[in-house]
Amino acid sequence: MKNFFSLKSTLLLMMFCIAAVPVLAQTGRIVGTITENGSGETLIGASILIEGTSNGTATDLDGNFTLNSVRAGDHVLIISYIGYEPKRIPVTVVAGQTLTLAIDLVWQGVVGEEVLITAQARGQLSAINQQLSSNTITNVVSSDRIRELPDVSAAESIGRLPGVSIQRSGGEANRIAIRGLSPKYNTVTVNGVRVPSTGNDRSTDLSLISSNILDGIEVMKAITADKDADAVAGSVDLRLREAPEGFLADLSAQGGYNQLQSYYGNYKFSGTVSDRFFENKLGLIATFTADRYDRSADKFGADYDQTTNATTGESEIQIVRLNLREEVVDRRRTGASLLLDYKIPYGKIASNIFYNQMNNEALNRVNQLFDAGNGRHHYDMQFYDSKTSIVTSAFSFEQDFKWLRYDAGVSYTFSEVNNPRDFMWRFSQEGNAYQSFERYPGMDPREVVPFITPDSTRTGLADVNIRELMRNEHQQAAQLNMQTPFRMGDNISGFLKFGGKLRWLQRENDQYQVGEGGMHYNVTAANNTGQLIGCVYDQIGDRFGVNIYDEALFYQMLPIFAFNDNYNRKNFLEGDYPLGYTIDPALAKAFSNAMDECGFTRERVNESRGEDYEGIERYQAAYVMSEINIGKWVTLIPGVRYEGDYSRYIGQQFREQAAAGGQQGAPTDLDTLRVSREHNFVLPMIHMNFRPTDWLQLRLARTETLSRPDFNQYVPISRIDSQQQYAFAGNSKLKPAHSVNYDASMSIYTPKVGLFTISAFQKSIQDHIIWVRLYTTNRESPDPSLNIPDSWLSQNPRIDTYINNPFEANYSGYELDWQTNFWYLPNFLKGLVLSVNYTRIFSDTKYQSFVLNRVCVSNCGTPRQIFGFESEEVVREGRMIDQPKYIANIMIGYDYKGFSTRLSYLFTTDKTNSINATRPILDTFTGTYKRYDLSVRQKVNTELELFLNLNNLVNTTDRSFQGGPSGSPTFIEYYGFSMDAGVRYRF
Repeated sequence: MKNFFSLKSTLLLMMFCIAAVPVLAQTGRIVGTITENGSGETLIGASILIEGTSNGTATDLDGNFTLNSVRAGDHVLIISYIGYEPKRIPVTVVAGQTLTLAIDLVWQGVVGEEVLITAQARGQLSAINQQLSSNTITNVVSSDRIRELPDVSAAESIGRLPGVSIQRSGGEANRIAIRGLSPKYNTVTVNGVRVPSTGNDRSTDLSLISSNILDGIEVMKAITADKDADAVAGSVDLRLREAPEGFLADLSAQGGYNQLQSYYGNYKFSGTVSDRFFENKLGLIATFTADRYDRSADKFGADYDQTTNATTGESEIQIVRLNLREEVVDRRRTGASLLLDYKIPYGKIASNIFYNQMNNEALNRVNQLFDAGNGRHHYDMQFYDSKTSIVTSAFSFEQDFKWLRYDAGVSYTFSEVNNPRDFMWRFSQEGNAYQSFERYPGMDPREVVPFITPDSTRTGLADVNIRELMRNEHQQAAQLNMQTPFRMGDNISGFLKFGGKLRWLQRENDQYQVGEGGMHYNVTAANNTGQLIGCVYDQIGDRFGVNIYDEALFYQMLPIFAFNDNYNRKNFLEGDYPLGYTIDPALAKAFSNAMDECGFTRERVNESRGEDYEGIERYQAAYVMSEINIGKWVTLIPGVRYEGDYSRYIGQQFREQAAAGGQQGAPTDLDTLRVSREHNFVLPMIHMNFRPTDWLQLRLARTETLSRPDFNQYVPISRIDSQQQYAFAGNSKLKPAHSVNYDASMSIYTPKVGLFTISAFQKSIQDHIIWVRLYTTNRESPDPSLNIPDSWLSQNPRIDTYINNPFEANYSGYELDWQTNFWYLPNFLKGLVLSVNYTRIFSDTKYQSFVLNRVCVSNCGTPRQIFGFESEEVVREGRMIDQPKYIANIMIGYDYKGFSTRLSYLFTTDKTNSINATRPILDTFTGTYKRYDLSVRQKVNTELELFLNLNNLVNTTDRSFQGGPSGSPTFIEYYGFSMDAGVRYRF
């Protein structure tokens, strides 16, 4: 009923707008450009208003503006831009004609003497003006800030905005969470074109995108009806640069250092070249970037289980597993973009292509030091060579004919992940892996180390695997938007906008893995493993320091000392834990390749077929919305959006099959699965902006948004182990999550205080998707959407899958944001710039799960009672995954003549990592994260500058805990301090 009234109110406003479309015979048009006096820089988001009317607008990304439906006659234009002195300009409008103006504004710091606005102050004021001129609740990273002191990546830039937290890989920001919602809940576009995902969820890896090639970033937290609706958290638009007038070139080169591996080979090169031709009608801008960084990390991992204190009866946890990991990661990126625009009568044609490729070469050494469950000690090594590519391209055109404005475009995007040949090895010590010792709750994991008893003669090669992975996604889209202005007298004006969009997606995931397991058991000359090692020895035996065939027969396994390379690091995990035996990667790869050529590798069925799928998705959308300006102070933006989606995917079902020696055999019950889904939504939205004074602005919004399932959650893949005890199944009937959002924001601006904004938000999310483990009893068939055949139910298997949570999730919170510069202070102090934001987030939901209970089913209460099992629903309350309680950012900048510096502080409290079905003490949380970064720049002259970036100054680590945010450590990642120094040349 609530949605019905929202839709009804929206439609009534739309009908009012349609009825208000005027006859334009007695009106004219005013167009123009607004620039900064002195520098000639265009000003984005400057306000233009016809005095005494509601007819106003703001400059676009090129500093241009258009006022349609201006009544013929004399008027006064009021031009304002925060931080600059306003202007009043008398104009005369002739019916049917266009008046063209060029307007410059003077910075407010000019009072009786020449005062130049500093670089960081300009960037801050540009962001403030764009934020206030936006028709919705938005945060902005301006082009000025990106150009003057750019961050390492787009994710780092976005992460300094209010309400945004960062996820990292090797210390590098790669994904963002807006207002505590996981990265998959936001959309990312480049110049309005969606960036495809590269993983199995729908999030975007922003580390692929260098901030050097961007012209600004906009984070919209309350969308309007003309935007894609699958943005529960918000939408991020990365804007590419467009060519200004005249030839310009911007080149930079830098080198860097990583503390963890004492690596000095980091580098980055970037450049931009632009010009306009044919009387400035044709613009061309080309950018490129190439970099290489060491993104290595040391990782500590621990698992715990619940115990009961014999004295108090309270639940406690004690350590059951230790996992130590060194990741040596060489990350290389190349990127380029080309943007063309051509001015046509009343508009322009634009085309752009953006390409980025990231190569990750990783060598992981893993010491699984302790396992209380099986008493074994494992040494793993993994080698990954991954290439991730993204391409976005678009062609668009737009025109404004006074009575009608339209824009249309087509786009194509592509992403690909290609791992041509990954290697994985495991060496296992089966017996006497550690001495007996007593574990106790609260035990420091470092206390386990003295009890470990490694023995290279008892540690043998157990598993060898080779994997290939190819994942790609193609998207094509076409859209059309049309807008017509209206005016009713001098106090009501605006526009009616409507349009539609079609989007097609094709996606494929293909993984193939071969290998051999159990190779450390009873090797003889007659069995398969012995023959395998003999064949490998015949091919590459001379590369080893020992006769691997003889050693394997003697020890009945191939001992690890045959592969040992004596690699070690004293600072591994800050010296608290041993790296253990290490394996020569070149020797191990040669062994694997020879083993493959000998024909002794077998398909690893679960890893090969358990992830393969292909499919298509089709989206169609239509909307109608309006902007209604009532007098000078009130703006209403009602709208309604329709979105429909259809998907069809092909996967498979299979049962694993055990072969001789416990190896995997060919799968049985193999069958191809084909499923389709279809959903339709009508989403009403309304925004209201209220400006009672020049220094106060209020915004209210009610929107409805969606979040579609991750690909791996609903593709038709069903598999079960050979004993028919454990199964996994995608849920082919998952529905998109649907969120109703309420937002409010109040902004106050004065020249000396700056901009202070307080925003509040509340989201109610229905059908959000959670992981669940189902238990079958009495061979009862599960839901058909899981594609589990009845023949798999003989052992009543447990089934891991995903469901739409029947319970609603609620998010709420508030943001405080203060941006100011101290231009009015005397002498050198006027170069200070400050930005502070703080976010408090609350969330609650109920998690549905199931447990298996042993119950009496017959002859209960007698000596011959019979027991069986039944599944019982368990419901727990908790926070949403990835939701922090507090986020804070502080940035202090200072400019003096050619010198600029910025110190950034980032603070994030604990986030929920996982919720245990029945035991809250086993919930996991991240720890508090505090990070400092420093950037410094010195201009040598107008063309040349030097810069220095110091990242993670205090060597902050990522940490997670079990048993509370300050409980026992489950994860610690060390990636250390890094720095970059470089030179930049502009001409």
